[in-house]
Amino acid sequence: MTDSPAESPVLSAAETSVAESLLAEAWGKAVAVRSAETIWGRSHIVRLRLADADGSVVLKRRRSENFGGRVRGFAAELATLEFLNAEETAVAPRLIGASADLLLMEDLGPGSSLAHALLARDRDRAEADLAAYARALATMHAWSMGRAASFSSVRVRRRCRPGRSGRDRVAEGKQPLLEVAVRLGLSVEGADAEIGSLDGLMHGSGYTGLVHGDPCPDNTHIAGGSCRIFDFETAGWGPLALDASYLLAPFPSCWCFASLPAPAAGPALQAYRDEMSGAGVELDDSWEVALTAVLAGWVVARGAGIGRALEKDRDWGTTTIRPRVLTWLGSFVDAAARVDELPRLRSLASALRTVLRDRWPSAVAPSYPALARPGEPLARVPREWPSSD
Repeated sequence: MTDSPAESPVLSAAETSVAESLLAEAWGKAVAVRSAETIWGRSHIVRLRLADADGSVVLKRRRSENFGGRVRGFAAELATLEFLNAEETAVAPRLIGASADLLLMEDLGPGSSLAHALLARDRDRAEADLAAYARALATMHAWSMGRAASFSSVRVRRRCRPGRSGRDRVAEGKQPLLEVAVRLGLSVEGADAEIGSLDGLMHGSGYTGLVHGDPCPDNTHIAGGSCRIFDFETAGWGPLALDASYLLAPFPSCWCFASLPAPAAGPALQAYRDEMSGAGVELDDSWEVALTAVLAGWVVARGAGIGRALEKDRDWGTTTIRPRVLTWLGSFVDAAARVDELPRLRSLASALRTVLRDRWPSAVAPSYPALARPGEPLARVPREWPSSD
């Protein structure tokens, strides 16, 4: 993570006292905070430099539970980190301690993120980091399966309220999507019923467990070929395909979006499958159906956004909205063809993509610089994005 200047004091005297008390309780000795600095300029995430040889830890403050329509849950992250502390292979930062309004976790130290790799120019590094990312997700997923009761008890103890589920987002997006289709003169016959079946297809595979919910490339820390994942504010229990689909959609909730070609996504998905298999979880045909249903869900959930994009495109991170919509439609159509599922919704999505391509001739998904072929448009690197961690 990269530090950035922040207004002083970064921590109040009361917060410093609480942090020192939590550290003393966790480590069994007095610990003093020497300095504090925000990370990436985000006021709610602070690196604490500790006195003597105790190194550093990361502090995260409770903040508003709703941001831009997305639930951001301090309690969800706290419960998830506590749950994952029991995992032998650390995939998330280790939780050190928490109070009502702040938590302390392991500082992961030097490293970089998957976003850094994708936005750089080294293909070998990007492909290796994609595989490391996939293995980390699979490690967490496989370990969590069968531990629903344990996760639930931690959430109850931490008073964690459920956030919006994938089912909620699909339900909210269904009518706007169908209205867009009708407005464009497309047939929606049978699509409503198939949208209603998506949740059952996602869960029917039986592959459920801890889902990060927002596993974006910048929510990762990669060092020595190993990936750690952080920012569990949207985590919950659900179909594991929700996370795995980020390699296929790709990255449907992320600013760091670009096309992810099969030569890069394929090996990463295989790394995910291999890691699951090594943990004793074999992915059968129902897994591919669940992935397809999730990809459909991402499209439906964006129904209102697709309607707005008809009128006006807008910037979001590395590109704009319209190339994302076309890419997500294509990902679902291709997946549905592979597994021969959701024929009505697939037909609608295919027709919608054709119409939107004609309306948006300049909407082309860019390529990540690390994976681009000569002449392909490149993803836009935000000016504020740090060049390294």
